[in-house]
Amino acid sequence: MDEIEIGVLVAVGPDGIGDGALEAAAAEAVRLGLGIELLHVVHSLVPVVPERLDADRQVERALTTVGRAALADAEERLRVVVEDRVPVRTQIVFGPVPRTIVEHGNRARSILLEVRDAGPVERLVTRSISSAVAAHAEVPVLVVPPSWTVRVADDLPVTVGLEAAADAAEEIPPALDLARATGRPLVVLHAAWLAEPYQAVAFTSYPRQQWLEDVRQELRTALAELATDVDVTLDVRWARPVEGLVKATQRSSVLVLSRRRAKHPLAAHLGPITRGVLHHAECPVLVVDRAH
Repeated sequence: MDEIEIGVLVAVGPDGIGDGALEAAAAEAVRLGLGIELLHVVHSLVPVVPERLDADRQVERALTTVGRAALADAEERLRVVVEDRVPVRTQIVFGPVPRTIVEHGNRARSILLEVRDAGPVERLVTRSISSAVAAHAEVPVLVVPPSWTVRVADDLPVTVGLEAAADAAEEIPPALDLARATGRPLVVLHAAWLAEPYQAVAFTSYPRQQWLEDVRQELRTALAELATDVDVTLDVRWARPVEGLVKATQRSSVLVLSRRRAKHPLAAHLGPITRGVLHHAECPVLVVDRAH
């Protein structure tokens, strides 16, 4: 295999990958000046049994044929987009799909996956793969929704979702770097919510609007310390976090969310909010480690 430095590893499923995901991969790879690897992982559910070795190999050859066809189609369309500006290669391997994508993707600068616009069962499978990869990868993971294209993102900002104002110093810098690198403004979004019974208790002596304004001030202070040269807008709203973040994806070029690094290597790093957003976002979602 050609020895090239991979900027973006793109996971290609058996039914292929859309133009929008390939456009996003090309844009990032060209920005980095690095190559793209199109990876197809064949997950054979057939156990290797000596008495059935010939039959198993026939199944593997058939599955590989499907994968190679998907890769060939994706490579042909991707090369039209990159126009020889960065190298492109393909690879097909066997193994558990999420774990294999992570193992190969950790050698690149980032991983890109697409949530396919398919039936409910297939959507559940592809989203489960996306969530697993985003949770365990050591590099940023970009999850692209179906039917999305780079053209839709023209003039739209980078949006970063904050879990809490106190986390601003860790969660804003990766999004700030992306906004600066792509020449886009940045929206810092924090959506807060309490169930109705809690609100009656929490805001008895501390009005909700005052609480929101205090959060805005805390974020202004954090942004001032980051000394940014990017146009930044604060969006602090009273909304259920998943709903607020998903709504923001309707007017963002990309939504940046942070994952926590768990102490146990096999533990999931994505919370329910991030998983929920990945399932319903209308623009690409970039899952990154927090800054340290």
